[in-house]
Amino acid sequence: MMYLQVYVNTLRNWVLLGTEKCLVKPMLFITNTSGVEFTLLVDFAQQLGWEVFPAPKLNKHGIPFIKDMYHDAAARVPNCSYYAYSNGDILFSHGLIDTLHAVSRVWITSSLI
Repeated sequence: MMYLQVYVNTLRNWVLLGTEKCLVKPMLFITNTSGVEFTLLVDFAQQLGWEVFPAPKLNKHGIPFIKDMYHDAAARVPNCSYYAYSNGDILFSHGLIDTLHAVSRVWITSSLI
């Protein structure tokens, strides 16, 4: 049951990074669709503004291929500047957004030269 709180914390954390300003568009790719805890997590994610999709392609052990998740995300949000993957137990501060803005400024400046 402890892992459930970890996932809840992660779902909340990504919202704090700016989903209301469209800075972050969190997508949850799922592979397991059974169980009460799973259903509660998916419902909670959707209430927080996450989009939930089945993982596009799995290996023979039921593990999703990250490449296919990136392709799926890029097809769903084609004008996005950055795509990222994170495990469900990693939290970020707003420093992530600040870093991406800094990288964008450097990239724009260097492309003008």
